[in-house]
Amino acid sequence: MITSSRIREYLQATPFQSFRIFLSDGSYHDVPHPEFAWLVGSRVYVAWIVKDRGPEDPAVKELAVLHISRIEPLAKPKARR
Repeated sequence: MITSSRIREYLQATPFQSFRIFLSDGSYHDVPHPEFAWLVGSRVYVAWIVKDRGPEDPAVKELAVLHISRIEPLAKPKARR
């Protein structure tokens, strides 16, 4: 079971590791940087950069912690040479 405390651990990890939040409906949301997610009570707000965004396409999604089924770390980007 995912709790607010577990999400906070992911957001405050040092060094930060980007992660993916999976919801009970099968959808998922990536958190590439800790400033892209906010934990407020039993809600997580996840933002992303959307080019050419219309009014029906919000740049922030509100997720209920109750519906988060799992969290997985994303692969670290390869170092540039």
